[in-house]
Amino acid sequence: MKLQLDLLCFCLLCFTGKTLCDEKGPAAIKVLVSEGSDVTLPCSLSTKENIEQKLFVWRKHDGMMGVFMYDKGLHHNNGGSGQDEQFKGRVFHFQDELKHGNASIIIRNTKMADSGDYTCVFPFVQRREKSHVMLVVVSSPKPSVTVLDATDDGVQLQCEVHGASPKPEVEWKDSDGNILPAEETQVTDRGGSYDIILQTTVTKTDCYHCVVTQEEINHQIHTEIPVYIIGNSWRNIVTCLVVAATLAFFGLVVVWLFRWYHRPNKRIDRDANDISY
Repeated sequence: MKLQLDLLCFCLLCFTGKTLCDEKGPAAIKVLVSEGSDVTLPCSLSTKENIEQKLFVWRKHDGMMGVFMYDKGLHHNNGGSGQDEQFKGRVFHFQDELKHGNASIIIRNTKMADSGDYTCVFPFVQRREKSHVMLVVVSSPKPSVTVLDATDDGVQLQCEVHGASPKPEVEWKDSDGNILPAEETQVTDRGGSYDIILQTTVTKTDCYHCVVTQEEINHQIHTEIPVYIIGNSWRNIVTCLVVAATLAFFGLVVVWLFRWYHRPNKRIDRDANDISY
């Protein structure tokens, strides 16, 4: 009940402009984390004073989502209410660090939905302080590549990327790093994560790369696939060689049959038959 009353007072003060809620605070700290990992969101009083008997509040999206609240020992993990369902059982503070003014929290098993702007507020200290953290949960899956079709015109390749965040740039490149023209690109936005399918057709033997680049997090990954193409002229040569080999085989068979029919033993048998008459 005490936690709910303090939260209500805090919200009313923000609404009436009595705190720094509407004032421009310090620049946001940008924190990157891979999806599924744990992440610490930093927040501390500048005075480093003991906050074990004070109130601090973590919220997300301009204060619309309750992330974590601590009030003189009462918090969301020991009976406090008001925490958004998204964060229940995943957000914890550092109890031993409170005496040093450290109000940082750790979010376990981060999800793509955790990305966003967070605020940490000390509403009732003498010099009200507010921290901003921009959390970016990233996913950088390795692309998968396949051969869709092979015709006289070339080989059609497909690259697939699923669940990438932030949105990546996907390109096909040859072994020299030249970007290949894309035939068809499919992009699906799944609430901040992206599925991308990219196709291209190649006409020469080479090792091709599907390259996925996420400039926002300075990350790049690729998958390669070797392609072997026999051109039309080579196909004609191979066909001629096959026909020549076939004709040579049958020629050898004919020669062998002729020699077998006219073998020496058979001529001796014929001569013996003539003498007996």
